[in-house]
Amino acid sequence: MRKPVLMLLALCACVSIAGAQTTAREKSSTSTRSTGNVRGTIPGGRGKAPIIGQVYIGERAPDFVLDGSNGSPEQLSKHRGQWVLLAFGERYRDLAGLDTLDVHAREVGARVITVAHEKQQTLTSATARNHVNMLMLADATGEVSAIYGLFDWGANTIEPGFFVIDRDGMVRLAIVGKLFPSDQMLELLRFATGTEH
Repeated sequence: MRKPVLMLLALCACVSIAGAQTTAREKSSTSTRSTGNVRGTIPGGRGKAPIIGQVYIGERAPDFVLDGSNGSPEQLSKHRGQWVLLAFGERYRDLAGLDTLDVHAREVGARVITVAHEKQQTLTSATARNHVNMLMLADATGEVSAIYGLFDWGANTIEPGFFVIDRDGMVRLAIVGKLFPSDQMLELLRFATGTEH
């Protein structure tokens, strides 16, 4: 069991490193650093310069507050004390399948939280209609996804990706540009938390 997980991690690391190198080259050629956020030349919402960020393994996950599918604002740092798998996707339908992953993640002391490029009302009605219990957050402007390096301002879309965040709020695993099937994501989560079988 350990050998396939290590092979999957090596593949994930290659995907993440390649994506990060490409992103870093693109950003260095079109942007300048300003007060911790990188601002580029692609127009953002309402004519503002967009936020372009990057999150690194071993750093604290950037905190944020977004409206949740439960009807309340949710702050990421309020989930400290438990492991979090933070997954990003363009639409509700791209992330709804992770609801079963959330059930299994709780068995290892973790929580799955998703971020979609939707309005809160859309997420609230979709989760109620489809009986999804996982917490989904609405990033209608894409600004939080941009901080995590997953918003394409040119296409106005959230790129897929996920981060495993430990109990202290530190990023322990980052996969940019892809979401895996739930069973593979669960194996990665178990590996990161040290609860693998």
